[in-house]
Amino acid sequence: MTTTNANNGSAERLQGRRRSIQRPRVHVEVLSCLLEDIQSGVYQVGQKLPSERELMDEFGVGRPAVREALSALARMGLIEVSPGMRARVCRLTLNPLLREMRATMEIYSSTNDGWRQMHDLRQFFETAVARHAARHMTDEHLGELERILQRQRALLDNSEIREFAEADIDFHRYLVHCVSNSFLDIISNGFSGWLITPLYASMQVRKQSELAYKAHVRIYEALQQRDADAAEEAMRAHLGEMRGIYQVDVMSDTEKNR
Repeated sequence: MTTTNANNGSAERLQGRRRSIQRPRVHVEVLSCLLEDIQSGVYQVGQKLPSERELMDEFGVGRPAVREALSALARMGLIEVSPGMRARVCRLTLNPLLREMRATMEIYSSTNDGWRQMHDLRQFFETAVARHAARHMTDEHLGELERILQRQRALLDNSEIREFAEADIDFHRYLVHCVSNSFLDIISNGFSGWLITPLYASMQVRKQSELAYKAHVRIYEALQQRDADAAEEAMRAHLGEMRGIYQVDVMSDTEKNR
């Protein structure tokens, strides 16, 4: 091998090694500093952040780094960014996490394995919720669940199936809401986005809508009696029944179209 070839080979290896090294990005440092400022109260809810120019001067960086950092904060739900306006710190909510989770659930459940695992997760989650709710259910909670059931009955009688499917989800979502845990609400809302399409498709058949409604009534009656065992079993039976319907009506069509 000639010296030139050897040098070329060494240069190629060095170039490949350099490409494998990840240099820290400037906007990450800017983001870290702004996060610390928001968390420590330097910038409080409702307060505007400095302008892009001021942030560029403060951190000694270019506009792209500042904009990337602000975009990341906006995705986290920590600031609101409007064209021509300075970014404003907003009250932290779990909505950004909810949006990402719903999108992930919808994509993941489009596969057969994902669909089955999502149903397994839903059954584990909602049977536990039903058991907990039976022990902590208030009269106010029961009143709202009863109103949802009355709405379901009216929609069913009027053959408003799309609206019935939405009310069906409202029943489950409100039951989770009774637990008073924001993270559980996120999981429940994630299920809602994933379920609405297959639920509506399966409930085109009147009998299936009736089955869902009667199952909700059984769950409600168990909750009304504060019977944790009966509430858990009623929810397990309901989800198992609906799973079988989804599998026949929805997933079989999906598999045919693949």
